[in-house]
Formats: sequence, structure tokens, C-alpha cells
Amino acid sequence: MARREPVYRVVLMLAKSIVGAQGLRVDYRGLENIPATGGVLVAVNHTSYVDFLEAGLTVKRTGRWPRYMVKAELRKVKIMAFIIKHCGAIGVDREHGAESYHEAVAALEAGEVVLMYPEATISRSFELKEFKSGAARMAIEADVPIVPVIVWGTQRIWSKGTQRRIGRHRFPVVVEVGRPLRPDGADPAALTARLRAAMGEALERAQDGFPAPAGEDWVPARLGGGAPPPDEALRLEQEEFALRKAKREAKRQTNGG
Repeated sequence: MARREPVYRVVLMLAKSIVGAQGLRVDYRGLENIPATGGVLVAVNHTSYVDFLEAGLTVKRTGRWPRYMVKAELRKVKIMAFIIKHCGAIGVDREHGAESYHEAVAALEAGEVVLMYPEATISRSFELKEFKSGAARMAIEADVPIVPVIVWGTQRIWSKGTQRRIGRHRFPVVVEVGRPLRPDGADPAALTARLRAAMGEALERAQDGFPAPAGEDWVPARLGGGAPPPDEALRLEQEEFALRKAKREAKRQTNGG
């Protein structure tokens, strides 16, 4: 970690500055559930483009430095490539993920904290989507606990299908950290189910008493908000993925690939 720390400290300062500039009122709960030492996989729900800030700051409040698993294509952006390299982030190629998988397992076995999103992509409904099995498989192989984390409220700032609300607004945010899940004797499917159930319970705790103005685009339909229900959100996501795939194919053909 020593060689990554100088850049990481600068990034941390920037993250704190952004949160401070927005005036976010963050309620951190259950930080004691993040082990002080040893490898640990932190699984976070994904509802916005900025929840990674609070997820990382949550881990750092326990005195540890998280290694994010991020989309490999972010390396195409120079500043992101620099941050990924010098902060030890693990680039994930969704079509060829074996390399990033093994890098994450090695980090966990070395006693580091790896932070990832088991839903892979942002949930437009702000409910939990189906989980990928990667988190469970890594925890089992490295024999480390998974800590479920819910970040709730950042979707109000910037997410898919919502109005962008950048600036100083003093929005409330809740970070709910659940108890560690040991992978002892589990198979990936069973551990994935346990993880999703634990995160579902943490989500309900985070939402309990949280403002939910009727009809607002950042509030789940289940709570009377204007966000699309899960089935509609899934349809929108599938359309988005199909469009991206078509654009990539058109670009390959244009380039003679």
C-alpha cells in the first residue's frame, strides 16, 4: 500500500472536498462490521454515478484503504488511467474477466480490502438487481468475509434516468454496513443468495425513516416514487445494452474489423 498511498491521499482529499462542497449529511452506520485487519470483500449496492465516493470514504473511516474493481474501459480516460494505476484499482473487462478476478483474489489473500458492485451496473429502479456470482466466488477462493454495504440517497444527486442535482444541496445520505458473511462451506449460488438477502435487509434499514417524497424520480416505485419498477428498469437496461452492442459492431465494421 505504501507506494499507492501518496496518490490515494490526494484522491481521498478530493472525495472529501466534493462531499463537503455538496454539504451532504452522511449517517454512517455499522462501521464496526468492517474487519480491522485481514482480507475482506466489501459488496456495495449501485444506484448512482457518485456512490463510489461514499463507499470508499466508508472503508477509509475504519483506517483501511479499499481497492476498487472498476470498468476497464475507464483506462481510456487519461486522468482515470492515472488514478486506477496509482490507487491500485482493479480494471474489470466484462468480456474477459479472468485476469481481474485473479488479481482481486490475490489482493484478498494478501490481506487487502477489495470493493465491488455485485449488481455490476446501476439499478435504475434503485432496488437490488440480480447479483453476479463473482463476489461469492472470490470470497470462497480467498477464504475471506464479505461485508454488505448499502449507500442510500446518492441517487438523488446523479443517476440514470434522474435529474442531475450537482451543487450544494445538503441532501441526507445513509451508509448501512451489515455484518460480515463468512464463506465457510458455501457454494457460490448459496453465498450469493445470502449476500443479496443481507443487502436487502440493510437496504430496508437504510430506507426506514428516510425522506421519500411522492413522485420524485429518485424514489423507488415501491415507496411511491417516480423511478421505474424493476421490470421496466430491466427492459430499459436491456435496450441500452443492445444499443451499445450495435454501436460497437458498427464501429468494428467501419474500421474494417
